[in-house]
Amino acid sequence: MKCLGGYIHEKEDSCQRFGCSCGCRRSHRLRRLLFHPCGPLYFWRRRFFLSRICLESTEGDNAYDTAAVFKDKIAELTDGRVQVDLYGGAQLGSTTEVLEGMSVGVADIMCESVGTLAPFTPLANIDIMPYMYTGYDHFMNVWNSDLGDEIKETVGEAAGYKLLGATYRSPRIVTATKEMHTVADFSGFKLRAPNLEGYIKVWQWMGSAPTPLAMNETYTALQQGTVEGQENPMVDSLNYAFDEVCDYWIKTNHVYSCNLLIMDRNYFNSLPEDIQAAVTEAANYAGKTISESQQAREAEAEEKLISEGKTVIEVDNAEFAEHFKDYAATEYPDLADWVSRIVAMG
Repeated sequence: MKCLGGYIHEKEDSCQRFGCSCGCRRSHRLRRLLFHPCGPLYFWRRRFFLSRICLESTEGDNAYDTAAVFKDKIAELTDGRVQVDLYGGAQLGSTTEVLEGMSVGVADIMCESVGTLAPFTPLANIDIMPYMYTGYDHFMNVWNSDLGDEIKETVGEAAGYKLLGATYRSPRIVTATKEMHTVADFSGFKLRAPNLEGYIKVWQWMGSAPTPLAMNETYTALQQGTVEGQENPMVDSLNYAFDEVCDYWIKTNHVYSCNLLIMDRNYFNSLPEDIQAAVTEAANYAGKTISESQQAREAEAEEKLISEGKTVIEVDNAEFAEHFKDYAATEYPDLADWVSRIVAMG
């Protein structure tokens, strides 16, 4: 029998993942040639594997650099059998578009935070729980432990993805157009927040007024006074040139987010066991490599801000942590056990 793509079927169910009633998806011709069991390049691809990594960011960003290290390491581990192309700057679509399109071949891998999977499972909000970590060592101990593996596997299975590696991004801070020091100062504060319920709830708990905006709209919103600030790791905030529009950099350190490599779960499971093992090893290597360099980048970023005359504010993190002590149990009771186990490892 012929499928819509014009290939003779050996097994009727061999290409269901391509979206049509008998297999192929005409809008993804190259993908079909490579992956369709009846396609002319399928047996070539069983020996050589091509992967596309989609990234919102560009070179110099934590996620992009993690993907770049992964690319080199996977080629080394497989003697070139796996070749990876990087598509930065959201070339293949927004985070949500790419994640939703992975099953039909929009991309093979994405490097993003655990929290971006919240639209697919509320368990991913573990990434956004405030004041769980005491610092870098605590973060690394968690994500390189059995608990870290448990979180990745549980969240990944619930969302339909395979989660690999773990990269320290640095704590999220606030950049603002006005000076703030205490929890009370944040009451009514208008800031840009990611369009994810978990982030919005954090700032509502603080008494602030979070405004969901795309990152590429945030600079202009700060310039025009639509918002008074935004929150991201310090290095990322500098990469977006927020030092040009924000004079106050407030080290709230409220969330330690974890970047990792995200793959469609069915695609990962379809790979040969030796390739799966290499992908896992390369992802772990990339996460640890970039994590180790991130602290130095944090220090360099702060020095740059000070040299520019920006005000870097150290707040009483204990005061903020106390404010959020009942947050997980109240807003996300299903995550309270993970939160308490993470805190206990500090």
